[in-house]
Amino acid sequence: MPTEGGDDFFYPSARSLRNPIKSGWLYKYKSGTCGMCPSWRRRWVVLQGGYLFKFENKDSKKPKGLPISVTESQISIDGSESDDLRKIMRISSIAKQQLFYAEDNSEILRWLSAIQTAKNQAIKQRLGHLEIGEDDAYARRAGETLERTKLVAQQRQRAAN
Repeated sequence: MPTEGGDDFFYPSARSLRNPIKSGWLYKYKSGTCGMCPSWRRRWVVLQGGYLFKFENKDSKKPKGLPISVTESQISIDGSESDDLRKIMRISSIAKQQLFYAEDNSEILRWLSAIQTAKNQAIKQRLGHLEIGEDDAYARRAGETLERTKLVAQQRQRAAN
């Protein structure tokens, strides 16, 4: 685990995120190039420190893409009330929308509940109404670092153009 204090860049591995609110397998929607050949990719997902991290598997050394800040997102479920149809969890932010599903509908509803809990917890922690533990602090720092790194890269790219 990286030491506190430094602002050095690091990728959290799937195993370095300890004591998450929830972790497990979800399928993430991936649109194909120009809308061709869309697919659902199985990902190991870890919810901790106010972020939803996506990994290729349980042993991945770094996340796939940016983690999702649950405090900056709206979460909803698409699908009918029928148990026969798959429920899709939609996570939307200003920047993008991501779709997920689980092996069964009850599991996607547990994820929805866990994300709402994590969102409330992260807001309370940021306001100073709830103490943040070491494991959550590590995950939050990782998520914030990854977001900041992408923002700096985008600013550099704009300046170069």
